[in-house]
Amino acid sequence: MGEPKSCYGDMFPDVDRLENNCPLQGQAFTVLVESKGIGVSGRAITVNSDRWKMCVACERYRDCYDLSMAKLLFTHVVDSRL
Repeated sequence: MGEPKSCYGDMFPDVDRLENNCPLQGQAFTVLVESKGIGVSGRAITVNSDRWKMCVACERYRDCYDLSMAKLLFTHVVDSRL
């Protein structure tokens, strides 16, 4: 297994940086939370198919995916405690 690439562990966006009406990109996934006024009016999660194919083809895919999921889950747990 080679050295991790600069994108290692970043398949998903860093949701701690999420702002309404601004798409937030990870390596393969993007999230957009739309807001008009004080409420959320919509949510969208998109997959960049080309980037996803590159991720899946990468020799570090499995451990990169595991790290990406761990970061996402840990962020969710910490945010739920605040």
